[in-house]
Amino acid sequence: MKDKYREQWERLGNKDPYWAVLTDPEKKGNKWSSEKFFQAGEAELSIAFLILKRLEIPITYDLAVDFGCGVGRLTRALSFRFDKVIGVDISSSMLNEARRANKHIENIDFVHNTPDNLTIFADNSVDFLYCNIVLQHMPKRKQLVFIKEFCRILRPAGSLVFQTPSSTNLRTFEGWIHLLAGNTIMNFARRIKYGLNHVMEIHTLGGNEAKKILYQQGMDILHIRRHDSAGPALKSYMYFTRKGSVDPCLTSHKETEV
Repeated sequence: MKDKYREQWERLGNKDPYWAVLTDPEKKGNKWSSEKFFQAGEAELSIAFLILKRLEIPITYDLAVDFGCGVGRLTRALSFRFDKVIGVDISSSMLNEARRANKHIENIDFVHNTPDNLTIFADNSVDFLYCNIVLQHMPKRKQLVFIKEFCRILRPAGSLVFQTPSSTNLRTFEGWIHLLAGNTIMNFARRIKYGLNHVMEIHTLGGNEAKKILYQQGMDILHIRRHDSAGPALKSYMYFTRKGSVDPCLTSHKETEV
């Protein structure tokens, strides 16, 4: 990633890492309690795995990857389900806190990864990859690169669950502001509102573009679910996918708004 993006997340990791991961306005200023923060990760994954169960997606519980792990909110929740979990992040300051907060969990490793790839992982080596509120902070070109990498490192029949915004939500005032102002102008407002160390850009990836790259990489799209974790300004979706399914019943998807 470019230095600008890495520097943004290094500053956030040093100043207010828990709020940077879950930007609840009431928690800004290091007001997240560790217990409630990690409980939120468990609650999120419980819903995701309930959906996977309903989709009848079989999962091998050997190796999982939490991409954009931050301080390990979801990495910890995955560690209760998988034999081994690797949290990957661009920010060394985030990872320092992740290692401190999760030092008692033996089946977790945290890896610092700054290139625009995941060559730290071999092809077909990961059983499950989860990514939420991460891709949205990357320009579209970078999102496509990493989705392609996600697919590469998954084993055949491995599962990929990720979220990204598809478009601005023009039914909201915030959506119109995001459309008209764009990140360049909005970054000035973000600096005024949150301070220099709390600027997080938001980018979209059209749903058709996301589906296209997934299909090109041999992924079956099993389910697409409205998941507005990017906030009211954007329409955001969670994609539930599987690599190289041989079951023709698993090649269709249903879009559901929640």
